[in-house]
Amino acid sequence: MLPMIIGFGIIVILLCAVVFDASQAFVYRRGLHAIADGAALAATNGIDKSAIYEGGLGDKVILSRELAQQEVDRYLAAGNYQSLDCAVTGLTAARVTVTCEGRVTLPIANAVSRNRATIDITVEASAETFATVP
Repeated sequence: MLPMIIGFGIIVILLCAVVFDASQAFVYRRGLHAIADGAALAATNGIDKSAIYEGGLGDKVILSRELAQQEVDRYLAAGNYQSLDCAVTGLTAARVTVTCEGRVTLPIANAVSRNRATIDITVEASAETFATVP
């Protein structure tokens, strides 16, 4: 009877460890996605003013890749997100896509594997600009 109790105890401990590490990765991914959403919204401030002056303002505001990336970098610096890498990966005239990459450390697996249990997580978010009608 004792070996069976010990065996079930080990299985329960392992299942708890897996659930705890998986929830850590899930929460990190949700947080990273929230940061990517904010970065995409910040990137929509990268308006190409020269395109507005040359072609006028239609129903959508034209974005500049360089200015959008500067806005993403400014957003990351303001939030003190130093361990993340976010970049403008897609840009049409008025739609910007931002991809953020981060690394999550799994607490229990990391303790067992001598600081080698990390997972790279990549998320993507998009935002679009529209001109306001007076």
